[in-house]
Amino acid sequence: MTTPSSNPLIRHLHPASVSEPWAREFAEAIEVPVNARQLVLSGVGPQVVDDAAPAGSVQAYGDTAAQTLSVIRQIEATLTRHGYGLGDIVSMQALLVADPAADGVADFEGFSAIYNQYFGTVAQPNVPTRTRAQVIRLVPPGWLVEMTVTAIKS
Repeated sequence: MTTPSSNPLIRHLHPASVSEPWAREFAEAIEVPVNARQLVLSGVGPQVVDDAAPAGSVQAYGDTAAQTLSVIRQIEATLTRHGYGLGDIVSMQALLVADPAADGVADFEGFSAIYNQYFGTVAQPNVPTRTRAQVIRLVPPGWLVEMTVTAIKS
């Protein structure tokens, strides 16, 4: 199954035989035309949401959902400045750190709850290929989320 896009990409969604609900959150593969413009963003982390919290703490940046929202909004702003939108993203890598309050497991559900508000919706139906991974830590203390994306436009 493929989905149309404003640019001539071919997005291959997971076949119907893949029944896991998370399989609808990202594409199985995306074909990119040779003449397409490409924008690759460096890793984007969250902004401080609580100036009163200790510097470098999870409280300063918020939980996984809050950090995911911050990161997606920053990515959207960067894409817009360069003439792209969230629907042009073809590849996403999301690194998640376990919230110290979550028994050593990253909050993948908190990430997906925010992600699903921006990708695969009626307003923005495109989904990128995606990798999510739990890592031990990110360079800035307090970060639970860092994302890198590639956007394509023809």
